[in-house]
Amino acid sequence: MRNTIRTPKLAALVLAVLGGQVALATAASAQGGLLGLGLFAPPPAPATPAAPAPTAPAPATPQQLEQRLAALGYDVGPTDGVVDDQTASAVLAFQKVNGLERTGTLTDALTAQILATSTAPGPMVANGEPDRVEVSLARQVLFLYKGGALTKILAVSSGTSATPTPTGEFRITRFDSGWHTSRLGRLYNAEYFVGGYAIHGSMSVPAKPASHGCIRISMSAAEWFPSQVTKGMQVVILST
Repeated sequence: MRNTIRTPKLAALVLAVLGGQVALATAASAQGGLLGLGLFAPPPAPATPAAPAPTAPAPATPQQLEQRLAALGYDVGPTDGVVDDQTASAVLAFQKVNGLERTGTLTDALTAQILATSTAPGPMVANGEPDRVEVSLARQVLFLYKGGALTKILAVSSGTSATPTPTGEFRITRFDSGWHTSRLGRLYNAEYFVGGYAIHGSMSVPAKPASHGCIRISMSAAEWFPSQVTKGMQVVILST
């Protein structure tokens, strides 16, 4: 009796399971397979690899900075990568020429600007002689031209408002080698251009006018400058 009852129940259960599988297969076929029913999620797409960060350019070396300044005409002395007083004077001259704060000290922004500069300043005198000296009192810089080309740019210190430097066109008249004391002070390797006024080396060349009327240049520049000028050479001093 028990077997008779269990057999129909078992047969009914088998039929129900088979019916469900058939329905599932039919639905899966209609909706794109088992993935369409959401029974099995597709594998996640592989993550897109992040783009590599751009490589920052290597910082400029002191030697590269000196080489750029020298190529522009600034007097850095030997381009040996040693940031010394000559390098600082060249940096100061660059700041003066470009209307920047006159510190003589390098910063990252200033270094970038120096390295990005590819042209030297133009002449102040449109029809100047091929060999000449130009001095800008406003910028406190000296430009040395040889053969019509700008060869050196120097930071200078000219006369104060109480003892101004004369402006105009002059000529080198005479030279004094070594130290010489005049009514205008102590002068080293002086090149006179009118009266007792001269371009000369000094132990003090601040960023602003400070002399008794002469044009002060650094002691290092005063060592080679006399060999680059001659008696009768044009000297143009402008207030601009």
